[in-house]
Amino acid sequence: MEETIAQDTQQAVHSILEGYLHERGLRLTPERLAIVDAIYDEEGHFTIEQLHDELVTRRFRVSLATLYNNMEMLFEAGLVFRHYFGPTTMYERRYGMAPHMHRICMICGDVQDLRNDRMTNILSGLRIRGFKTDTSYHYVYGTCNKCAAALRKKNKKQIKK
Repeated sequence: MEETIAQDTQQAVHSILEGYLHERGLRLTPERLAIVDAIYDEEGHFTIEQLHDELVTRRFRVSLATLYNNMEMLFEAGLVFRHYFGPTTMYERRYGMAPHMHRICMICGDVQDLRNDRMTNILSGLRIRGFKTDTSYHYVYGTCNKCAAALRKKNKKQIKK
């Protein structure tokens, strides 16, 4: 979480958040702004615990309970996307993100963004009767090269026995 938010992105995200909170009669607090700023400084996927650690690093103390409650609200506001990668729930910023796929290793759990405009266009054109699809995010499960190499090595050892 090293880079800083572009000024125009920060203004847009703050405006969306402020509008969402105003519609619901909620306050725009310094904690909420700090959480959003930390999220939009993040390039990839993160857990709530990682976000908490980042806020502590920034010397902004927020309880995990506050983070969990605010992440739910930010998800509803359309500012973050929630992913369920195996047993881990991860988040990523949503505003300004191009549609992309996620490559997930079923062995080690490594998650990487995968951009494939052709596949995204195909999936965006897919219509399912009686169902409104969100074509922003797709998941591809498999085995990463590192885990595949480890499996091959393990299998070779077992064959030699």
